Amino acid sequence: MTRALWIEAILVTLVAAAAVAAVPFAAGEWAWSWDGLNHHVYLGLIAESPRWRLDVEAASAQSYQYPYLYWPVYRLSQLDIGGVWAGALWSAALAALVVPPLWLTSRRLLQSAEQPAAQAIFERVAACVLALLSIVVLAALNTTANDVLAMVPLLWAVAITTVERPGNRRIAVAAALWGISVAFKLSHALAVPLVLVWWWYGPGWPLPWRRGALIAVSAAFGYVLVYAPWGWQLWRETGNPFHPFLHGLFAR
Repeated sequence: MTRALWIEAILVTLVAAAAVAAVPFAAGEWAWSWDGLNHHVYLGLIAESPRWRLDVEAASAQSYQYPYLYWPVYRLSQLDIGGVWAGALWSAALAALVVPPLWLTSRRLLQSAEQPAAQAIFERVAACVLALLSIVVLAALNTTANDVLAMVPLLWAVAITTVERPGNRRIAVAAALWGISVAFKLSHALAVPLVLVWWWYGPGWPLPWRRGALIAVSAAFGYVLVYAPWGWQLWRETGNPFHPFLHGLFAR
């Protein structure tokens, strides 16, 4: 990218982070959802200090969710900075993570040699604004939900493949990132059809069997790499790396 594009990307990210950080200040608080009170902070504590021998389902079955994405919320809750400042830091961090892949995707999809520079900038910024106005993002700005944080690898998986005929290395990295997002939140496995359709039609390249196998292996590698620390603990303590799911396969 040119220097001007780098400056634009950085400015858009900084402005977005400042804008969303203002939400807790406007609300006067950082809201704790029911989930937040019940298990978000508790899961962050588990990520830092596992309590297998001390608690028994302290937050019900939710105690066994992948805990590491909740560690930042737990740490913020322990700082003596007040809820508004904690919420501002959390919201700004989310924006700083999601805006770069959004901006990169919009630049590659909307770029045209015939576009005036001002129009191109407006379209990229508008695309980022529309994405941040998603109800999923807005709901996360004033709560402790980790849905936005969990989808960051998936956003980057899309962003790095928005080129014409991406190479195998790029595809392998994108698939690994998708696997990581599934490790963060199992419901992201539902994005498989979306990802395959995108990679089939969007960038404009065919999906031969070898590349399909590359996607499958890379996604599995990304998933195992990130999920293994938590899955191993569940396996050791419950006999099921996906506890409380799939007990029929791992019952002992």
